[in-house]
Amino acid sequence: MYRIDSMYEPMVEALLAARAENKADRWMACVAFWLGRQQIYNVADYWLALGAKITAGLPAADKDAVLDQLSKQETALVDAAGDWPETPSSLVSVVAGWSPEPVPVDLQAYAAAKRYAVETGGIVLNGMSVMTDRQSQALITGAYAYVQANPTVTVSFKTPSGFVNLAAAEVTAVANAVGAHVQASFAAEDAVVQGIAAGTIKTAADIDAFAWSAVAA
Repeated sequence: MYRIDSMYEPMVEALLAARAENKADRWMACVAFWLGRQQIYNVADYWLALGAKITAGLPAADKDAVLDQLSKQETALVDAAGDWPETPSSLVSVVAGWSPEPVPVDLQAYAAAKRYAVETGGIVLNGMSVMTDRQSQALITGAYAYVQANPTVTVSFKTPSGFVNLAAAEVTAVANAVGAHVQASFAAEDAVVQGIAAGTIKTAADIDAFAWSAVAA
């Protein structure tokens, strides 16, 4: 990151980024000559050569505007401008230290975390909210087994909004809906992992944009 007391670090980074994109604008020439005059990072020759090369390729009006601000020595550099100057390795090292490369995202791990969030995020069944965290899944499985053995019982079932009484058929419907939701969550993760392997899903944003709710509903 930039030091707060430095005014030229963002100038350097913006200039080098624009150069990497093969841009050549008037502001770039002005910045390059200024950096050269200030001998920023002890590569004045590079900055001046860069400013000269940029200026030489500008439209006539922009070129003249820059030349009006240059010394005779700087103007001579513009007249003699040849190939693009090579960025000094010392400067590359300095700039790299400002913006370290982001840590690559483990897409498969991210997909697994996303699936877990969807899986345990709950569902709504016939207007009733049903929790699907791992503990709730286990309790629902137990309730389902209980009503299979005792089909005439009524089960007291806790939802996020309070308790409800469910008959055996209703408990079965809840168990089936939760089971389908969990399986769909894993099916969605499987589809995302296949997309990662195929190269169609490349970023965490791609994973977030996947239709999880449509698959795991």
